[in-house]
Amino acid sequence: MSPATESFRMWAEDEKVYGPVDISTLVQWIQDDRVLPETFVQPQSDPCWRRAEDIETLREKFPVAAQVAAAEVGRGASSVAEALHEFPLFAGLTNEGLEQIAALGKAYEVAPGDLIVQQGDACDAVYFVLSGKLRVRLIIGAVDRIDKTLCKLARGEFFGELGMFLQSKRTADVIAETQSRLFRMNTNAFQLLVKQIPELASPVLFNIGATMARRVAEDNQRLYQEVTSQFVWG
Repeated sequence: MSPATESFRMWAEDEKVYGPVDISTLVQWIQDDRVLPETFVQPQSDPCWRRAEDIETLREKFPVAAQVAAAEVGRGASSVAEALHEFPLFAGLTNEGLEQIAALGKAYEVAPGDLIVQQGDACDAVYFVLSGKLRVRLIIGAVDRIDKTLCKLARGEFFGELGMFLQSKRTADVIAETQSRLFRMNTNAFQLLVKQIPELASPVLFNIGATMARRVAEDNQRLYQEVTSQFVWG
């Protein structure tokens, strides 16, 4: 299909779909700042929702900086889908499904010691560890500032989903222990997944629920062991 006859749908910040509209209307929306580089758009010729900056016919309509950044992201999209394939969370998804998941987020690198999320920040995204190791910590005391490690996260693990669902604040810091690669999907993208691609969202949500249930069971078992260890059974 030629760009002139292509039509598009747009996923807006109000979590509604607008369109289909033709390319000239979409370009006008870009000029009016109604469509931003980060706005998700679905061309009629492509079943995959993508950021506007990642669609070749739209990329040139944005500032040069956005075009360069989008080109770099596009080159790494297939490697992100391959990395997500190793997550139990995405077990059973097709290659097309993994590519759609990859298009809804962004992968990026962090160096040892980098602060990824900070206690008190808004929980506006879920993070997946594609490589490397992270540490979840609490800083206790305004004066002493004791650094207490809560747990560590490695390749194939994820965090932030509970806070994102509850729309709460971060309860701890997460920092990189080693050079790491992360995949971040924000709340708006997750809502798009749930409301517009339910056949893809359903198994992902089920696996997230199973993971959360397992974590609760492990915490309960740990608490049980701590309590019972204080008693001497005669």
